[in-house]
Amino acid sequence: MKDLWGYCATCYYADECKAGCTWTADVLFGKPGNNRYCHHRALELKKCGLRERVGPARGRGVAAERSPCMRTAWIDATLSALLGFLAALLAVAARVRVRVRSTQDAHPTRPSFGGWAVAELPDGSSSRLLADDGIDDATRIELAKAWQGVALSAHRALAASTHRALDLVTLRAPPDLVVAAHEDAIVEVRRAKLCFSVARAIGGSIAPRGEDGAPRRALPGLRPVALAMLATEVVLEVALTRGLAARIDAKLARRTTDRAIRAALEEIASGEGHHVSHAWAIVEWCISEGGAPVEHALRALVGRLPSIAPERSQEASDGGWERWGIAGAALERQEHARVIEAIERKLTALAGTAAAGERLLAA
Repeated sequence: MKDLWGYCATCYYADECKAGCTWTADVLFGKPGNNRYCHHRALELKKCGLRERVGPARGRGVAAERSPCMRTAWIDATLSALLGFLAALLAVAARVRVRVRSTQDAHPTRPSFGGWAVAELPDGSSSRLLADDGIDDATRIELAKAWQGVALSAHRALAASTHRALDLVTLRAPPDLVVAAHEDAIVEVRRAKLCFSVARAIGGSIAPRGEDGAPRRALPGLRPVALAMLATEVVLEVALTRGLAARIDAKLARRTTDRAIRAALEEIASGEGHHVSHAWAIVEWCISEGGAPVEHALRALVGRLPSIAPERSQEASDGGWERWGIAGAALERQEHARVIEAIERKLTALAGTAAAGERLLAA
């Protein structure tokens, strides 16, 4: 047993097998104790997306000729997946920084989306909100614009959910994932209409406007790369962005002083929570289909998830608008740290097979 080394030293069958045929290991590798011609070893490596090959070594002499030359069939796919992951990060960087704009000036060339502001609020009210809160007109207008900014983020998420459903169809995903993606799009429609309605009920003359959705990017031709790209985008755009929003909205629902706003926030937070659970189901499916390349791309996100860069008025940043459903900077930083911790813990658990493969390769 003391002569065992490399993979065989830590193998489950080490006590019984003792590295198999001593003659084979000695002739091929210069010393016994680590037999790469092992069926159990090949099967364990295969589970991690690895394959071990023995080829001619460089140099001269018996020792050099018998040294193993290890190659992996998965390295090209892994490198391609990492390149696809980097391409995905660049493609979605502008959308993923979670910029919360509390003031957005109307654009004269944008069409008015008046139909988006006709939703009845959850408590049955649709008239002017915060009428008895003593808010001056300037603050009321800025507060309405802040709610309109939240509505616009839902409008963008609607386009992303629709694109995601098409990606899932292209990649031959199970029908339940496709259905869930369409359900997420419907939830985003409801969220946008609720937020536009709150903005109009607060500001009165605020006219909701639409934003052009980001064009759908093409999936790479190599399926493992496409799966890695989809998984990373889902983590960044849904698990992070919508997960953070769900936490914040749940907190704001307990802090707001207005019944209609509280009901809207509770409904929105519930929908965002379902959206996040659907996202992790997509990630798990991508891993099961794409294997190690997807896991390596997800592991690359750990420690690199984007930070918050909010833009809002000083009063909103100080938390003065939280009683009206707009988060302050301290609440966002607190919940951002918590959601990052939860995501990284989840990613580490999901990508465990890739880490195990690296340990096997090192042996």
